[in-house]
Amino acid sequence: MDQKLKVMAPIAGWVLCAGLAAGCATSDVGVASVVGASAQVAPAEAAVAEEGPSLADTMQAFASSLKLDSPTDIGLMARFHFATHTKDFDKARAFYRMLGYTEGIGGFPLSNTHQMARALGMFDECQYELAKGEVISLPGSLNAANIDLLQFKTPFNPDAPYELPNHLGMAYAALLTTNLGSDVEFLKSNGVEFLSEPYGVPGNRYVFFRDPEGVLYKLMETAPPHGDPEQDMHLTAMPYIGINVSNLEASLEFYRKFGYTQQTALSQTSGSLEEARVWGLDKPFKMKGADIALGRGDQHVLRLVQWIDPYNPEAAYPPPINHIGINRIALMVPDMDRAVEVLKAQGVEFLSELAPCCTGTAEDETAIVHAIDPDGVFLELVGGIAKRPLKPQPQGCPVLEIKMPPPV
Repeated sequence: MDQKLKVMAPIAGWVLCAGLAAGCATSDVGVASVVGASAQVAPAEAAVAEEGPSLADTMQAFASSLKLDSPTDIGLMARFHFATHTKDFDKARAFYRMLGYTEGIGGFPLSNTHQMARALGMFDECQYELAKGEVISLPGSLNAANIDLLQFKTPFNPDAPYELPNHLGMAYAALLTTNLGSDVEFLKSNGVEFLSEPYGVPGNRYVFFRDPEGVLYKLMETAPPHGDPEQDMHLTAMPYIGINVSNLEASLEFYRKFGYTQQTALSQTSGSLEEARVWGLDKPFKMKGADIALGRGDQHVLRLVQWIDPYNPEAAYPPPINHIGINRIALMVPDMDRAVEVLKAQGVEFLSELAPCCTGTAEDETAIVHAIDPDGVFLELVGGIAKRPLKPQPQGCPVLEIKMPPPV
């Protein structure tokens, strides 16, 4: 079974279990409960045995049992991962292992079809090529916390990520800890850069830090410090991904088309100078926003924020999708052809046509495609398709070569 399908299958299986809530041994842990408590059992592991069910099989089972809410319901059921890119995979992987991302799945093809390159906005490339890549996971996470960590070789973009977490686009991911003070002390001792000292009081505080490339993360604590004092880090979940938008109402309507029907306005709309400094800002701020979530599946959360003051109008990362930083989120649907048809009928723009994924053969039963939100954020849909003939490489391109990483 293809490696990407191997890592996705158990997640899809958990979503199927949680969504149907029938005879399942695992729990459906909503993000709201994740933020409020941190004593649940992890729903799924990052990898399964070779003989486990494929993503296509799991999605087919889910689709056959799924009751769509309306003709425009695309069946979105889970977030698989967000992708971030790096200049030095080994250095970045060591950093995330230090955070607690000790598990992962590799072995993905380093090159693929022209259709796959097009799906990433690499229209002029016959094939892209990765130097290294791995979907890394946080063992025991209470919700979807996977990161698709990639180092591109061709094409390569060395530009730095967003400087501050109020930049338009997918600006940061939140990480929940049971002991923020201990984690901050440990990370500082290992040279990790923070934007400020933590803001708030023990049990309700947060702070931003950067990974080796400068990618931003919000470390947050929502309960009195606890957890194993012998551990270096105490991460338990990824409560949400922060997406900054230029027009909150337009973005809420856009994401509703994908299935984010649970929309809760943020209670906080302003912050003092003291709190602003946590965001790297030098004056008090004003904002409005909402947490949006699915009503089924993994019930994951995205946090949409429109910054009123200070407002940074600089656009989100443009294509191709290889910029260093949090550059896309992967969302799982059971039927890709139907999902694209439904969304296109509602005016959703896509970066390319569907690309069968990920073996580079005519045997693929999954595909990817990227929708584009009103501010240019890339939403990768991943889902089932019927097998279809492999399209030839464009005229003038060399023969298709699917390069695999060396055996570990």
